[in-house]
Amino acid sequence: MKKGLIFLIFFFIFPSGHALIELNGEYGVSTQKYGANRDNEIEATTIGGSVALYLFDLTAIELNYSQTETVTSETNVLTIDSTYDLIGQENNVLVYSYGIGIRQAFASRKARFRPSMSLGYARQFIRDTTQATFRNNITGNTFIVNDDVTKLRDDSVFGSFNLELRLTNTVSLRGSVKTIFRAFDFDKAQDNIRYLLGFSWYL
Repeated sequence: MKKGLIFLIFFFIFPSGHALIELNGEYGVSTQKYGANRDNEIEATTIGGSVALYLFDLTAIELNYSQTETVTSETNVLTIDSTYDLIGQENNVLVYSYGIGIRQAFASRKARFRPSMSLGYARQFIRDTTQATFRNNITGNTFIVNDDVTKLRDDSVFGSFNLELRLTNTVSLRGSVKTIFRAFDFDKAQDNIRYLLGFSWYL
């Protein structure tokens, strides 16, 4: 709801007849298995979109939205006492953000390859939940315990490097390397890097 309202305001203030507008959609997924039997898993899925209004030939104002869900599943058995074992655990972290900043391109829209960089402010929201599965070794019954939901929000900085391959006059294949980190914690920029693939449309 909020992201839709932001984009509607953007189009209302800056109609397409006044400047070049670029729409971007991106997606990324990664899976990592670990453990002695490779039965533990970390899966991260990212979707994102942005709108850029070019005020000059190579410089634009950018509005963006990004959402990453990371699910960590573990099946290690941990003995609690003589009665109970912890036999599984799943952690789900949902991170989404809204950003506004500057996009600087380094080639014209008609170039075969078009690199660009974006940098700006983002409001980041984090929702963290964990559930654990226990087994009663006497009865053989299992039960699940859910912890309290943790919610955080941070003033953050986003940055990205993008490379577009022009397919037609209006459509390009787009690859991006993105990061987002708490404002002024520049040493954390390398801790949250995402690789995404998508498309760009020029209006």
